[in-house]
Amino acid sequence: MNTRNRLLIAVLLIGGLVIGCGGDKASEDTKTLKLAAAAEWTQRSDGLPGFQKHYGFEFTDIAVVDLGLAYQAVGNGMAHVGVGDATEGRIAQYDLVVLEDDRRFFPAYNPAPLVRGEILDTYPELADILQTLSSRLDLETLTLLNKRVSVEEIMPQTAAREYLLEQGLIEETPPEQDKTKDTPVVVGGKTFTEALTLGYMTRYLLEDRGFTVIDEIGLGEVAVITPALFSGRIDIYWEYTGTGLMNVMGHDQVVTDPRECFALVRDWYKDNHNVIWLEYAPANNTFVLFTSRELHREHGWSEISDLAAYLSR
Repeated sequence: MNTRNRLLIAVLLIGGLVIGCGGDKASEDTKTLKLAAAAEWTQRSDGLPGFQKHYGFEFTDIAVVDLGLAYQAVGNGMAHVGVGDATEGRIAQYDLVVLEDDRRFFPAYNPAPLVRGEILDTYPELADILQTLSSRLDLETLTLLNKRVSVEEIMPQTAAREYLLEQGLIEETPPEQDKTKDTPVVVGGKTFTEALTLGYMTRYLLEDRGFTVIDEIGLGEVAVITPALFSGRIDIYWEYTGTGLMNVMGHDQVVTDPRECFALVRDWYKDNHNVIWLEYAPANNTFVLFTSRELHREHGWSEISDLAAYLSR
C-alpha cells in the first residue's frame, strides 16, 4: 500500500466509517452520508455551502481529501459520495456512477476551441475542421481519454493520435504541407491532462490537413494562456465556457445552461478581443457528485435529489 493510500484510509477512518457491502449499520440507522471532497470545494461559495442551500440537505460527515482522492474513497467503499470533475478518468477506473444534477446547481464548463479572429479570417475552414472533433467529445469519450492518460499512463500525444486514427479523422502518415497555407498556426494549451490531449488532437488534425503548426501546448493556465491568445502569441487553444465566464470575464453569477454560457462568452470575447469561440463539445466538464455502482444499485440513487430523499426517510 503506497503512502497516498495510507493517508487516505487514515483520514477517512478518523471519521469512523468504512462502508461495507450494504452499508454500515450505524450509518443506516442515523441516515448520514459521508462525502469525500477537496478542501477548496468545501469552502468556495459555488461549492459546498451553496450546494447544500440549493438542494436543501446537509452532509454532516465530510472527509476532506487531497484533490483526486475522492474517486478512490468512493470506489473503495470509504465514502458514500464524492465530488470531482465530470470527465475525470478515475470515474471510469472505479466504475463510479455520476448523479444527475437534477436541480441544476453546477455551472456549465463545456470545452471549445478559441481562435483568433485574424487567423480564422485567413483560414475560415478551421471552423469546420475543428467542429469534426468537438462534436464527438461527449462525457464518455473525454472520460475514457483522460483514463488512458491519468490511469493507464499513456502519453497525451499517444492518446490523442490513437483516438483520431480510430475515428478516421487523420491518416497514419500526414500529408506534405499545403503550400497555399503559408501562415503557420500556433496551437496552445493548458497543462492538465485533458487540455494536453485536446491540444495534441488539434495539432495532429491540422497537420493532417496540410497546415504548418507551431506547438505551444502546455503553455500555462488561465493567467498565462489567455493573455497569450489576446496578444497573438498563440492562435488556438481549448477553453471551458465557465472558465471564460467566471475567471476571465469576472462574471459573478453562475450560469448552468450551456447555451446561455456559450452565448455570453462568445459575444464578450468577440467584441473585446476579436477572439472567436467555435462550437462547444457536448461534454460538460463541471463538478459532479458520484457514488459507487454498488450503492447506486442498492439505493437507486440516480439524481442528487435522491440523496435528500434518502436522508429524509
